[in-house]
Amino acid sequence: MKKELTIIGVIPQYPKHSQNNIYAKIKMPPVGILSVLSQIHDHPYFKEVYAIDENNYSGPQDDLGLPDHSFLQARQPAQLALFYGGMSNSIPRMFSVARQYRGFDAITIAGGSHVDALPQEALFSGIDIVVHGEGEETIKELLTVLADNGDVALNRSGLAAVSGISFLDENGAYVFTGRRQPIENLNELADTDLTLVKFLKKRWSAIPINRGRGCNWNCEFCVVNRQYGRYKSASVQKALRQVIKYNDLGYKDFFFTDDNFAQNPDEAIALCRAIGDYKRKFCKKINMIVQVRTEAAENDEMLEAMRWAGVTTLAIGYESPINEELRAMRKGVTVEKLIARSRKLSNYFYLHGMFIFGYPANKNARESSFFSIKQRAECFKKFFKKSGIDTIQLLNAVPLPGSELRARLESEGRLLPLSMVGWDKYDGLFLCYDPRPDGLDPYDLQNMPKMLMKKKYLGGFISRKLNYGNWLNWVYIATIGFPIQFVVFYFRRFLRHLLEKQKTRNALRHDLPMHTLFTVPLANTWRDIKRRWRNLFIKTYAGAITKRWLKEYRSSEYINTLRQL
Repeated sequence: MKKELTIIGVIPQYPKHSQNNIYAKIKMPPVGILSVLSQIHDHPYFKEVYAIDENNYSGPQDDLGLPDHSFLQARQPAQLALFYGGMSNSIPRMFSVARQYRGFDAITIAGGSHVDALPQEALFSGIDIVVHGEGEETIKELLTVLADNGDVALNRSGLAAVSGISFLDENGAYVFTGRRQPIENLNELADTDLTLVKFLKKRWSAIPINRGRGCNWNCEFCVVNRQYGRYKSASVQKALRQVIKYNDLGYKDFFFTDDNFAQNPDEAIALCRAIGDYKRKFCKKINMIVQVRTEAAENDEMLEAMRWAGVTTLAIGYESPINEELRAMRKGVTVEKLIARSRKLSNYFYLHGMFIFGYPANKNARESSFFSIKQRAECFKKFFKKSGIDTIQLLNAVPLPGSELRARLESEGRLLPLSMVGWDKYDGLFLCYDPRPDGLDPYDLQNMPKMLMKKKYLGGFISRKLNYGNWLNWVYIATIGFPIQFVVFYFRRFLRHLLEKQKTRNALRHDLPMHTLFTVPLANTWRDIKRRWRNLFIKTYAGAITKRWLKEYRSSEYINTLRQL
């Protein structure tokens, strides 16, 4: 039979205030929906399977400057529309576009952590079918039911045989077909094809590689463990194949989306060595960013393998520099260990720290409520200095749908109603719960993370006025800064290496080659200087983003919302 049908995947646009977030500036698509589409792009009934990312879109726009889905539908009518429903702040936009496609007589399907946790909300807002958990196998069964002999129809009676979905039956009653068994072998899935995304405005900032899913930890605020269960991963060969494919397309920057890249150390080490070997054999340029916990610092073999592969930056969820808050989160680590491990990791990698400011205390364990907002801010400042972190991301706690944190706050009556704080505010930049039971003022708690970010990336009042855009720093580097930095850094590195050399000689009873006494400090000095320049560039860029976001926030109505409390 001739292929005539079309499936479109839609990654909905962030709200305007979230577009000024640093993460919105990084052009990188969510992998989940593209992985699902990649399993069906060779389906016998479908002529075209493609996606658009509304956050990186260059196609025709409507009168509001948003992607024109009427044009897309006229260009290639889609019978099925799949939606990424994993980011709560883009849910209002997702519902709006879903209703559009319903008007086009297309069947709408959504998956992701938000709709997984709140399926009935989605089903009454323009979505026909909600997919729970992993969707790669589910979508194949759905197409068997929905696409019969080349015709697409919403066969509600047949949907009951597909596990892992929710829908409304002919009488409008909610139907949940039960949780689906997790996918056991990720190697059996087709590789994710990012080229399915059309109308790209800009090249991807980095290529996302999803090697593994799930997490063996159980943090209260996270939904990964609930959605995917314990960690599982694809083979080294499958991940390497993805890296090679997009490196051949001209990409050199890669971001591994695993929540903890080092969760299975042996596999991670093998992958890093394979990537490093490939780079050197074919003279390729590859830079990698991975997400890890600080426990990675205790595995020297892992650190050496990551350096061999070209890992430049570690994104680490520190969450808090207060032990009482870490216990409330169930992070399973202490501040002292975080600092010690970070200082070691900073010797090898750039560190990007992700934090939650003012984590809501449990009503049965209010230890952290003894800290005022100013005391918490001081703890953060001291931690930044001691840990050697290069860049930071500081947000308010977000009670994500499906998380235990949200369930706890809801049971305590502390969630702010959606009429007051809508889903579009669930991006970590707005307070979504009542902090007064912890003895904290909502207005101060809302603003302190932004003040700390402002201080980090824009400096104090005098610095913002006299050193706008860090121009004094750049002039200093371009003139006398480099020779001064070189002398200071080299002298410091030389003394440190000399002491280490003496300790090694005493321990091993033999001396190291004499030339290393000068070459090793020289290499480390250049690395220190590059780090200083790199962080100044990021500070300048992030400062401009922070300034725009603060302007957007001040013009919003959210300040009035806080006053209602």
